[in-house]
Amino acid sequence: MRDEAMISWGAARTIAVAVAARSETPPASGFDYPAAVEKATDALSGFTGIEPPRSPAGERQLRVADRAEWIDFNIEGFGALMEPVLKRAAQNAGALALAFGGVTLTAQVGLLLGFLSSRVLGQYDTGPLLARERAGRPGKVFFLDGNISAAAARLRVPADGMRLWIVLHEMTHALQFEGYPWLRVHLGSLLERLLAPLAERIGVLETVRRVAENLRTGGRSLELVMSREQREAFDRMQAAMSVVEGYSDYVMHRVGSRMVPGYGHLSRRMAQSRLHRPPLESAIFRMTGMDMKLEQYRLGERFADAVARRQGMEGLNRVWERPENLPSLRELYDPGLWMLRMEAS
Repeated sequence: MRDEAMISWGAARTIAVAVAARSETPPASGFDYPAAVEKATDALSGFTGIEPPRSPAGERQLRVADRAEWIDFNIEGFGALMEPVLKRAAQNAGALALAFGGVTLTAQVGLLLGFLSSRVLGQYDTGPLLARERAGRPGKVFFLDGNISAAAARLRVPADGMRLWIVLHEMTHALQFEGYPWLRVHLGSLLERLLAPLAERIGVLETVRRVAENLRTGGRSLELVMSREQREAFDRMQAAMSVVEGYSDYVMHRVGSRMVPGYGHLSRRMAQSRLHRPPLESAIFRMTGMDMKLEQYRLGERFADAVARRQGMEGLNRVWERPENLPSLRELYDPGLWMLRMEAS
């Protein structure tokens, strides 16, 4: 059995850190992130009705991180996720393909992580998605304060208002994943179904067949070469993440308007920055599928707003009761279908 690594993670890190360092703003001091997290958690819990599990004092890890620390953390998680797939691919590759493919993948991962590290403002770490023993326990929360300061200056909004905006967003995710521990495991199982076949060998005719079928049903980018089973898992993952992100935006907009001075202006500036990206950045978002994340915010928030207006937060929170209650993509576009299904159940 061959054990060559397709990606040199050390080299990928060197590339990523070099890219990240070119435009990094050092973290600023003075903002009390722990106090902001506590304040935001209380306000979010009061609005949503979601009670976070009580945990020992100090168990939550807050990290005011620079880009290199964020890169290290995500290389560790990304490597653990991808290594089984990469090892299967290496076993099926010839020596020349392994060498050139490894160099290409290493460079791509390094450049991508370096680029992303300059765009990330905060991150709630769900932990290993498949680790059931972690379900419900507090996850790490990263705040890239240098990026937040730079974004606030670029958007011409108050830096502390931007910081609290990011705190609200990440702590809404904390409520979702810690208040409903099954969510982490469910997303992990979908991800496992999606990744498991990636290293399989498929012939030219099968590739053409998949592309033709997926084009007919609206596939794009990586979706074009997915099997039917992968497309089903991908669609379910997209629907679930749309609810996660859209619910978060819906909640934080209503809580943030009470907590953050000038929240409306700040939110409008953030929305404009998402819509008006430089051409190169837009191309990277498109190629990596990150533009789908922006669609998730919009689609998921429209769904949350429609349900909450009809049934309040209690009705909307039914999405978190069990995996079967998550909406399908069709129900996201037509929330009435989801509400009818919930009433019938």
